Amino acid sequence: TQPRTQPRTSPATQAASLPAPGPGRALTLRAAARHPDLARGARVFAPASALLLAAALSLDGLTGGRAAPASGPEAVLGLLYGLIWWSLLEYLLHRFVLHWTPRAPGLRRLRRLLPGHRSHHRDPQDPDDVVSGRHGFALPLGASLLAGMLALGFPAGFALAALAGGAAGFAAYEFVHFACHQLPMASRIGRVLRHHHAIHHHR
Repeated sequence: TQPRTQPRTSPATQAASLPAPGPGRALTLRAAARHPDLARGARVFAPASALLLAAALSLDGLTGGRAAPASGPEAVLGLLYGLIWWSLLEYLLHRFVLHWTPRAPGLRRLRRLLPGHRSHHRDPQDPDDVVSGRHGFALPLGASLLAGMLALGFPAGFALAALAGGAAGFAAYEFVHFACHQLPMASRIGRVLRHHHAIHHHR
C-alpha cells in the first residue's frame, strides 16, 4: 500500500504552534524595557524622532529664516507619511535583504556585511536575538531619504517630520516585534499582532 502523506498545513494554522513565552521565559513589560538591545534602540530612535520633529517645527529659527517651518497639520501629515514609508521599507528590507541567501561567492561576502536573521528564525524565543543591535544603517539611510524628498520638492519641514515618523516607526516596530516573542500579549490586539507575526515564522 502507498504510505499516507500528511496534509500540508497552512501557515495560518501553523502559526498557532509558535509557543508563547513559557513561565520561565516570559518577561514583564518593565523587564522588557530594560533589555539592553531594546533599550539601546529606544535611546537612539526616540530622541532622534523628537529632535527631528522639533527641527521641523522650528526650521525658520534654525536656518535664519531661509526655510519655512512645518505647520501643525503639515507636521502631523509628515509623521504619518514617515510611518507609512517606514512600514513599506521594513517589508522590503525584511523580504529582500534579511532573507536574502545568495549563492555567488562575491554576493555571499556582501551578505555577511548585512544584519543576520537566520538565528532568530532558528530560535524565535531567544530574547537576545530578537532586536537588531546594528543601527549604523540609520544615518546614511535617513540622509538619503531626506535628500530624495527635498529633490522631489517636498518642503523641508515636512521632510524632517517624515523622518521623525520613520524613526518613531522603527522604534515601535522593534518593541512590537520583541513583545510578540517575549511578552504575554494577552489583549485582543496583542493576540492579533502575535498571530500575524507567527504566520511569518511559519511561511
